[in-house]
Amino acid sequence: MCAVIGAEYVQALIPALAGPLNAKLIGTGMVLSFLVISCNGVNATAKVASVFLIFEISVVAGLGLMGLINPQVQNLSITSMYSLEGAGGLSAIGPAVLFGVWMLANFDSAINYIEESRVPIRTVQRSMLLVLTSAFIIYSLAAIGWQFAVPVEELAAIIEDGNGGPIAAVANVYLPPAMAWIALFVVITSACAGLQISSSAAARTLYRMSEEGHLPTALKSVNKTKSPWLASVIVSAVAIALLWWKPLDKILWYYDVVTITLVMSYMAAIAAFIAMTWRRQSFWVSLTLSIPASLAISVLGYIGYTAGANPVSPEDMYTAWYLGALTILSGVMILLLRSRASRRAELSQV
Repeated sequence: MCAVIGAEYVQALIPALAGPLNAKLIGTGMVLSFLVISCNGVNATAKVASVFLIFEISVVAGLGLMGLINPQVQNLSITSMYSLEGAGGLSAIGPAVLFGVWMLANFDSAINYIEESRVPIRTVQRSMLLVLTSAFIIYSLAAIGWQFAVPVEELAAIIEDGNGGPIAAVANVYLPPAMAWIALFVVITSACAGLQISSSAAARTLYRMSEEGHLPTALKSVNKTKSPWLASVIVSAVAIALLWWKPLDKILWYYDVVTITLVMSYMAAIAAFIAMTWRRQSFWVSLTLSIPASLAISVLGYIGYTAGANPVSPEDMYTAWYLGALTILSGVMILLLRSRASRRAELSQV
């Protein structure tokens, strides 16, 4: 999805590259570029991601500050922005949770980098706390400042079509026409960062599952930079295949797919938390912790239901459900294969 979005905005930035075939070629080039970067080790990956994030944060937070310093929307208060009634009542909770799920995507895979940290417990936990806190501050600043620049009704009504979306509307208020390209470039760098992080996270997850015996041992193969090169190649190959199967005009399909997979991932994680709590804690502690966790599973389940029953595109009706069922089926198959392998190992020892 990140490659498709990145290709769309590269074409918007350079009109000479327009066309569906060029979009596929651009997306393929992006995937292959980040495959090379990922295979050069975690240090190279981190440096490239840092460059993208610094540029994105500078522009996003900078426009937010401009909105606070030089507001264009009058009679607007910060408290009104966080009013449940103003957001549309309780019905706004579902989309808000979905947005939060999307914002947290790939943070959970940071655990896969523990073995590459000198002091794993301290480094990974502090990094997670720093990143999540920084993201909260930066994007809260942007969310507030942008509403002071352009009325929220106008921002919400903007349809993404390669023109930069809401960030372009805010940039047009404060930046001269000669710098209008910045909004498009920010989206490109954001898509590149998302592509790099997602592909690296997927490869590291395959590697970790191979290390733990859930997947074939070949997937834990690493090169001289200690990168899981085979897993990275497989992830990139799947990404390129999707690019050509579901190109730019099918972008809405990716929204539903990502929604159902993220929802199922977090539902499984919360269910595991509930199970662990009942095993290790007293009855009342377990009950107290399980109630909000169960409510979270219910909300996520409803979001997953709407992804299939009310997809963004009518032609993708129930697609998310089919993919969710396929995800469950693949998990069951992995468990069965692992169980069979364990039995064979026990019999060979006997």
